[in-house]
Amino acid sequence: MAGGLSSRGLPLCAAVLLAAAAAVNASAADGLKINQIQFIGSHNSYKKAMPAEAAAALRQANPEAARSLEYAHIPLAEQLDRGLRKLELDVFNHPDHFVVGHVQVIDMNSHCSPLAACLGEILVWSRAHPRHVPLWISFNAKDQPLPGLPDPLPFDADALRRLDRVVENVLGTRLIRPADTAGRNWPSLAEARGKFLLILDERGRKLDWYLQGWRQRPMFALAAEQHPAAAVMIINNPLQNHDEIQRLVRDGYLVRTRADADTLEARRGETARRDKALSSGAQAVSTDYYLPENPFGTDYRVSLPRGVRCNPVNTPPGCVITE
Repeated sequence: MAGGLSSRGLPLCAAVLLAAAAAVNASAADGLKINQIQFIGSHNSYKKAMPAEAAAALRQANPEAARSLEYAHIPLAEQLDRGLRKLELDVFNHPDHFVVGHVQVIDMNSHCSPLAACLGEILVWSRAHPRHVPLWISFNAKDQPLPGLPDPLPFDADALRRLDRVVENVLGTRLIRPADTAGRNWPSLAEARGKFLLILDERGRKLDWYLQGWRQRPMFALAAEQHPAAAVMIINNPLQNHDEIQRLVRDGYLVRTRADADTLEARRGETARRDKALSSGAQAVSTDYYLPENPFGTDYRVSLPRGVRCNPVNTPPGCVITE
């Protein structure tokens, strides 16, 4: 056909147009702020199954508690390979390091420990995937006494400073910091790719200690809305707090919520909490059930088609994001 495309040229033309459209979409997505995306994360990401003897003893003593702990995860790097972008690490205070685990003595099987080793594994994955959206990592500083178990070493202001040093030593050059985002001035996705956002998931005295000198801290803390450090919120129940989460997201906060808890939703195949979590706009939606199958034989699973999507609450219709 003189002056036009032949039929054999059409597939090539279509491929070029599709590639151009994808490039435009990627460019537009990189212009989003990091509070304008949504992704899936894992709850207690390090956790392996409880030792069989401990699980059997707990079932005898407290069947409900035993059922709530019947979950486990694949290694951290494999979770990241599957598209998860929020991880959670529980740490116990030891004089010279931080042990990663869930419940002292009875539920301490972990894919990695001490903390520096876990962070090192995550960093290795990040270096191999430098275009990833920022990874969130939250930390619980575990020191709760439990009946019949030895008391953990408590966390004090000095222990929290040591925790800061560990995360700085491993991830310091890649951190999105509270001081740089005061007033919820979040970076663009383009600026934040390959970086980390850390959260201390604590309240009470540990939160008060951490907020002292917060501008020099590497981690975000759960400050009240009126506090100048307020930027990240953890609101675990989207069924009860759906409207509040949406309000916070519209006001520029980063929010983590949970799609399921204590194995209940997966056992029953109930999706109401999951659906509320996703529609709330919480940027990070944590779950124990991101794999295609769960151990209870129901269809319950939490996933997003591309792993990361434009936030359903604070982005315009038609927004598309790819990693």
